[in-house]
Amino acid sequence: MLSEAGLERLWREIYDLTGEITPLHSDCGELCDSICCQDWEEGVGIYLYPGEEILLSGESWLRRTWHDTRNYTFPTAWDRGAWFVTCDARCPREMRPFGCRTFPLTADMSEDGSWRLILDPNGLPICPLIKTDARFQLRASFRNTMKIAWRKLLTVEAIRNDVLASSRRRRMRYPQEY
Repeated sequence: MLSEAGLERLWREIYDLTGEITPLHSDCGELCDSICCQDWEEGVGIYLYPGEEILLSGESWLRRTWHDTRNYTFPTAWDRGAWFVTCDARCPREMRPFGCRTFPLTADMSEDGSWRLILDPNGLPICPLIKTDARFQLRASFRNTMKIAWRKLLTVEAIRNDVLASSRRRRMRYPQEY
C-alpha cells in the first residue's frame, strides 16, 4: 500500500503524463458544445480516485462533497468513502480531475484481472464520440497515454478494486456490449 506521499507522487506523475493530451486532434468540445465541462444536469459530477484529492484540495472552482460508505456503494478498499466533485466550468485545464482527462475512455477489468480501455457507456447521454462508437477516431497518442496512466493507477489496490466493481456494474447494465 502506498503512503500518502507515494500516492501524491503517483498522482503528480499521472497529471504530468496526461496534462496536454486530448482525445482528438481538434477540440472534441466542438462536437458537443463542451457539455462534459458543464453542469449539464443538476448534481452531475465525478468521484476522485483514492489519493487524487491531495492535488485538488482547496480549489475554488471545485465543489467537493464527501460520500460516506454507509450511504453509498463503494468498493471495500475505499475504506470510508470518496470525494464527489462538481465544478463551475472554470476548471484550469492543468488541474482537471483524472476522470475528465481519460474521458471518453475508461478502464474495464475482467474477473481474471486482465483489463482494457473502452468507451465509457456511462457517457452515452452526452458524448457524440461514444454515441457513434468513435474509438478509432481517438488519437493513438491519447489511447496510448491513457493505457500508460491506467496501468500505473491499477497498481493501487483501491483503484483496481473500483475498476473491477465498475466493470461488473457496466456488464450488468450494458450486457449487449460484453
